Amino acid sequence: MPLKAIVDGETIIGPDLSVEEWTTLKSRHKKGLTITMGCCGAPGHLRISTKGTQHFYHAVDTGCNYEQESREHLEIKYQIYRTCKSENWETYVEFPAPDRTWISDVYAIKDGRKVVFEIQISTISPNVLEERDGKYRNEGIESYWLLDNFLERSKDFASWYHSHLKEEDDRLGETIPYIDDSIFETGPENHIFIAKGIRSVGLNAQNQTLFTTNNKEIPLAVWVREVLKGNYQHYLKETAAAYHHKRQLKNLAAPWLIEFREFYQKIIRDATYRKKVDSCYRIFNADKTLRKEKALQKKFDELYAEIDWLGKEYHSCIAESYGLFMWKKIPGKGVTRPFFRLESELKNRKLQECVKMFKQWEASFHSALGNLEREISADKRYF
Repeated sequence: MPLKAIVDGETIIGPDLSVEEWTTLKSRHKKGLTITMGCCGAPGHLRISTKGTQHFYHAVDTGCNYEQESREHLEIKYQIYRTCKSENWETYVEFPAPDRTWISDVYAIKDGRKVVFEIQISTISPNVLEERDGKYRNEGIESYWLLDNFLERSKDFASWYHSHLKEEDDRLGETIPYIDDSIFETGPENHIFIAKGIRSVGLNAQNQTLFTTNNKEIPLAVWVREVLKGNYQHYLKETAAAYHHKRQLKNLAAPWLIEFREFYQKIIRDATYRKKVDSCYRIFNADKTLRKEKALQKKFDELYAEIDWLGKEYHSCIAESYGLFMWKKIPGKGVTRPFFRLESELKNRKLQECVKMFKQWEASFHSALGNLEREISADKRYF
């Protein structure tokens, strides 16, 4: 149901007419004045919606797609049009491309900037959305899509997003420990923009309000003004940059997190270092002559003390107070696990320093244990 029509060769916007002007036009139409629909050139008529919006509608069997528009679509379109006009933008409704490959709901121009608003109440597939948005993109037009039932379609848009993230993943298919994947989740408007560069917002068509990830209800006029000021586009770009940065941090942290987990296995879970010393100590302790060597006993005591120190160091590094990890309860499992804080390059460097410290200690430990094994072997030839 279009807002505009052509009367006597002039384009008329229904809601712009006063009640008196509308009444006069309706009277003239009943007397034979032709109303031509601007979208397709077919004959049309005048009507007022249940909310009082003056608009036009097609004569029977014209075959035009605008016949499928709902009253909610009409009302939202008019609100956007009215808001753009109030912000001193040159504004058009049902504005067609020169070749008529697209007809925008609302088209606004100011200072060389071209903005289109598309209201999508009926279901639209991700592929069709991408195709239609591409037409605006190719003509240098900044398009914004108001998508009804946004959350019901979020899985489709999320698949775009996850596929896009995989393309950025330097370690595709590899499980990176200590990563909370939930930090990469966001709302549909960000999924779509990050993956495809399409600007969108959630629409509640019945009450004519909008919503985003961070705001459950936004008045339509408020959001339109934010778009016109460039603030909404800035929000989308800022969010996208933050998520790309987190992915980069993850890729950079991945090798260090893998090594950090390996040290957990060797220090805590499997007690690899302690078992190696235990194995050597059993040989030492089984021989009465060796047991009398106080210098050897002291070396064992030092190694055990180092292993105890290492365990404390690892627990210190993974504690929340250290600032590298946060501990979260896993839903449905009743257990708490550590997750690395993907916050900055500084955090990554600090993690790297921890891993390097463990590696340096490990090299020193193997050297000391090797010397001890050789010393016992030289004395008793047990190795």
